[in-house]
Amino acid sequence: MVIGMTNITFRRSASAVAACASLCACATQSSSVQVVSQASGSPYFSLGPPGVSKAGDGVRLVGRVCRRSRTTLLTPYRVRIEHVGPGGAVIGVEHARIPPIYAYSDQACATYAIVAKWTLAPGDSLRACFDRGRDCPSSAAAKAVVAVPAS
Repeated sequence: MVIGMTNITFRRSASAVAACASLCACATQSSSVQVVSQASGSPYFSLGPPGVSKAGDGVRLVGRVCRRSRTTLLTPYRVRIEHVGPGGAVIGVEHARIPPIYAYSDQACATYAIVAKWTLAPGDSLRACFDRGRDCPSSAAAKAVVAVPAS
């Protein structure tokens, strides 16, 4: 599991600042939210936690996927990114496509990116994992690997 932390700054438009000034006292024209993000990869592909930046009415989420060794496995198809609230509940889910990482062309990594229409608040976090049709693990370190008994 990889954990990252990003500060993003939200700027209000001039009209919003003028409206805010006429209605109430605003302390600043921009606010910064610290976002903790974590990512769970696999034995064959590493997954970097998404970096966050402001993009229009939402946020841009960008991260890296890298091949760990000269495996011939196909690149995972998508990354599942979850917006998690302070209490641990999943608020929203987005999927980002991963470009193929070709094993025999000396290409080690690829970048995934998506713009989500999310508003991040203090205490929110992001979780990323390879999309396998289920939720991302809440804590990859807490997941035990159990051997399947031979029959």
